[in-house]
Amino acid sequence: MIIVEKGESPLILCLPHTGVDVPPAVEKRFSATGRLQADISWRLEQVLDIARELDATIIRSTISRYVIDVDRPADQMADSDISPRDSLCPLSTLDLKRIYLADEEPGPIETEQRKHLFYQPFHQALEEQIGRLRRLHDEVVLFDCQSMRSRIRGFVEGELPVINIGTANGQSCSEGLKSTFVGSFTGLSGFSVAVDEVLGSSYITEKYGSPADGLQCFTLVIAQRVYLRHESPPFEPDKARIARLKTALIDGFSRAIDWTKSESHLATPKGVMQSSVSELSSAEPADAPPQADDDAKWTPYPLVAE
Repeated sequence: MIIVEKGESPLILCLPHTGVDVPPAVEKRFSATGRLQADISWRLEQVLDIARELDATIIRSTISRYVIDVDRPADQMADSDISPRDSLCPLSTLDLKRIYLADEEPGPIETEQRKHLFYQPFHQALEEQIGRLRRLHDEVVLFDCQSMRSRIRGFVEGELPVINIGTANGQSCSEGLKSTFVGSFTGLSGFSVAVDEVLGSSYITEKYGSPADGLQCFTLVIAQRVYLRHESPPFEPDKARIARLKTALIDGFSRAIDWTKSESHLATPKGVMQSSVSELSSAEPADAPPQADDDAKWTPYPLVAE
């Protein structure tokens, strides 16, 4: 299902990959690797539980990206030209391990069914909230928020920077806003930052970003080491690290909101934002908070196994 928390500020936080729900008819066809769901944005909803502080709108799906990835083009099907990890209904993990048992992968009919049940409602909800806020504000800022493991063999070269920002090479947002948001991390010890490199931009950012029309979009991918004790099951959160990351993100998001209310950005010259880099400093472990349950439980749907 889709969870929407409505705010009145011009900020939208979109969480396409925090869901872990898998219909029983699909889960029984998963391999042991698939059942681990290592590529989920684990506990990121706890980090971004900041709607009240920012009066932000939060949209998230509770369905697992292994069932269907709502951050992929709707017409993207598995074929010889698409990596199995990049399919609309992924066939492999990000490090190219099989998600399904042999001969249990979803076919075209099941993929269409998943699109109808899970993909289309997510984008409909997102478009409704964009439209609502565009009627209230001249500028709206959308962040496609994700997280992933710091090291993924065959997917990321070396260690993932802590903060990864994608702007479709400057096409999805104004240069002044990009500078404002990226600048919020300057001088913060332990926060390495990469802009439009390493991971690039997401489909949601490229689809919805239209700065000329007042819709500013970013991809924000956070390395899980900055807020988890361990980047492996059970992906245990670290209270102290989460608190520090929340503080940094609230500052960055607040600056983005303030930017939308300022007229100074109209005269901001265009240019190329260079990434800033500093290494993550390890935080002392702290007792992790209890894991929060989803606000509402997902109702299972029978899916066709072809």
